[in-house]
Amino acid sequence: MTVTPSAVTLPIVMGGPEFAADPPAHYAWLREHAPVGRVTLDFGAFAQDIWVVSRYADCKAMLTDPRLLRSPYGPPPGADVPEHMRLVSSATLDMKDGDEHRRLRTLVAAPFTPKRIERLGAQVRVLAEQRLDALREAGGQGPVDLRQEFALPVTYTVIADLVGVGVEDRARFQQGVTALMSGFSGSQEDWEAQIRDLVAVTRDLVARKRAEPGDDLVTGLIEAEEAGDRLDDTELVAMVFSLVTAGYETTYNLITNAVATLLDHPDQLGLLRAAPDDTALWRSALEEVARFVPPITGTRPATAVEDIEWHGQTVPAGASVIPLLAAANRDPEVFTEPDRFDITRSPNPHLGFGHGVHFCLGANLARMEARVALQVLFERHPGLTLAVDRGDLALEEMPLWTRYRELPVVLG
Repeated sequence: MTVTPSAVTLPIVMGGPEFAADPPAHYAWLREHAPVGRVTLDFGAFAQDIWVVSRYADCKAMLTDPRLLRSPYGPPPGADVPEHMRLVSSATLDMKDGDEHRRLRTLVAAPFTPKRIERLGAQVRVLAEQRLDALREAGGQGPVDLRQEFALPVTYTVIADLVGVGVEDRARFQQGVTALMSGFSGSQEDWEAQIRDLVAVTRDLVARKRAEPGDDLVTGLIEAEEAGDRLDDTELVAMVFSLVTAGYETTYNLITNAVATLLDHPDQLGLLRAAPDDTALWRSALEEVARFVPPITGTRPATAVEDIEWHGQTVPAGASVIPLLAAANRDPEVFTEPDRFDITRSPNPHLGFGHGVHFCLGANLARMEARVALQVLFERHPGLTLAVDRGDLALEEMPLWTRYRELPVVLG
């Protein structure tokens, strides 16, 4: 797709209403006119100008480029960074580089295996069926917000069980996780209080699992060992936050985005309905959703440790850069008819879950949960339709995410 300059208002503000109204048009403009360019990230409470890379080859190369690191400098000497802020930011796995990242990734990979994740499939099916039963009993055939009333509770319950959060702590844990994922939009003081409470409940969880091990990921992380090395308590708390981000936030938005996109493309949904037990086709469909409407559209910023020349632009040392994965996933140099949604697309080398050492730790969990939840949803409700006009659906004005504000449907 070629987008004319007049179709996009400059400067590009990711998180603004114009961008949210048509992200693909803005990605196409960037690929064509500013493959290494500057945009504004508008987070509501604050805005940030930043370098972005938008072509597939450049994004993929950037994700393995040693000149671009997640945290090359750290806080300045003597900086007073509150512990709760450090634990949810610079201490997490996706903000580590080099040997430290390899060490942590090796330890966390021990319990976070595809085999363990696949065993959760039966549990996801039961949770999805129970949630749909509850929705039927509560509202009959009336509209429901599928994002809030199905995708979110199913995926939250799975990650809470997986991590090992007790029933008595789930409300506090979910409140903190919601604050962590959403950022502060009101009082920063209130937001930091929620984060401090999340850190406290997670530290309690680690202490409890040390005393009473269980069949959960926190116990697995406590017991994980590599050449005599283990995670300390602070690393365990930060790792829980990494797992929650990887296995919860991405997943419920992947489910929501999949439903909206499949309803937009009834021919593709028809292929799935005609083969409800074709696991390979469902997996292929989820890969195409991750390409076409990835929940996370760009990674954490990386910092250039030296001047980098790209397409006639100089990204100076110390500058932050983001690879726009969603833009890369629509690059016509890599994908035939990139703006066509095709659940049988093969090959499909999308970057929806990242690439390289920072490839999403929760990718297998997200894929499995979304596949099972969607299969149950469309099996139980073959007549599912939108409860509003398609034009009334809106994306949240939040940079680096593709998230619907709500997804009202009639289950049928």
